[in-house]
Amino acid sequence: MPCNWPVDRSCLPALPLEYEDDYCAKVAALEAAEDMAVQVLWALSGRQFGACPALARPCPANPVTLRFTGMSHAPWLPVYWGGQWLNLTCGCGERCEVTGPRVVHLPGPVSEIVTVTIGDEVLAEDGYALEGGALYRKGANWPSQDLGRPLGEDGTWSVEYLRGLPPPAGAGAMTGLLAKEFLAACSDEKCRLPRNVTGVNRNGVSYQIYDPATLMRSGKTGLSEVDLWLSAINPYALAAAPTVI
Repeated sequence: MPCNWPVDRSCLPALPLEYEDDYCAKVAALEAAEDMAVQVLWALSGRQFGACPALARPCPANPVTLRFTGMSHAPWLPVYWGGQWLNLTCGCGERCEVTGPRVVHLPGPVSEIVTVTIGDEVLAEDGYALEGGALYRKGANWPSQDLGRPLGEDGTWSVEYLRGLPPPAGAGAMTGLLAKEFLAACSDEKCRLPRNVTGVNRNGVSYQIYDPATLMRSGKTGLSEVDLWLSAINPYALAAAPTVI
């Protein structure tokens, strides 16, 4: 599901004043149109953008240098992501080096560190540095991790971060355009979304309109601006982000 997806509301109709009778209904319709637009563009862009909250309980390496090669003996890292705890490996590709107890690797892509909590205390931002998926402790070693205790007790610590790729430039504007058309369709107003008409013959002139199902199979919406943006960020109409097996 999409997380932290922007919506540019500059092209959407203005809401009525809060004290007007139809305020709640119009707000609900607008939010529904925005949610639908976000879901559609997230899917059509390959389900590969959107940084979602994740919570990791890293286990620091021993002081000696270790080298992971992606084999089955690589250590597991507990990560709470998507509503459940997952055991994930190092996360830095086929080969990575851990140079001691001052660095841990977070399953990525890592978009942003939200908080680092040791015991029940939040570590100041100047106490760590992120480089790619590697999180370094400044001036000290990372503490050990007791996975037999709940977070907040002595011997436990965690990293709350955003995992995933941020939506590309233009995502907010395109989402606003699509939401506007969804809102118009919901209000039974004139909109630019394609309908279930494939062929028209009027006054001796024949022309064809694409069926919405055909457009969706090709990864398009029928809106020229939105489809141009989709072609730029997902030129091969991928249904999901590629993975390495």
